[in-house]
Amino acid sequence: AQAAAGNTARAEGLLIAFATRRALEKGAELGYLADQLRLRFGDAMPNAVDTIIRTSRDPITLDQLIARLEGLSPQLAAPSERDGFARFSEELSQLFVIRRLDRARLFLESGRTDSAIAEVRNLPGADRAEGWLRDAERYAAAQRALDLIETAAVLEPRRLRDGAGNRIEQPSPAEES
Repeated sequence: AQAAAGNTARAEGLLIAFATRRALEKGAELGYLADQLRLRFGDAMPNAVDTIIRTSRDPITLDQLIARLEGLSPQLAAPSERDGFARFSEELSQLFVIRRLDRARLFLESGRTDSAIAEVRNLPGADRAEGWLRDAERYAAAQRALDLIETAAVLEPRRLRDGAGNRIEQPSPAEES
């Protein structure tokens, strides 16, 4: 009975983690999920819980990041008012800027936010994308925190709690094999 209760609590924790991920992906408020995260994972992963809850208060979605990157493209790839050879070499470098922006968008669409951030940081006009970079980093941090919470629901050996706040004494099913 104790093993069943422990496994049930782990499964419930995993469902809470999945529901939290879904809410953040939609940019929705967490509501009762924030309380459940604190209760179930607060001891095991306090920093991850804090990151997720903080991000949910000012949500950023992947769709928003992609749209904002598209909106920044002209500013990041805009040529200056130079003449002659300087203008020619600048326009040539703009080809690389456009390619980098395309790669950043593809990285975002495939869920590789950290790679997208690196691409944008390497653009000559990266200073014009500071707000986007800040939001992309918040998004990436929230995704890492969600990964930690999901992993903890399955693997955390001792510090998880059930819905009533009681410690889960049942070892992880991964420990048994």
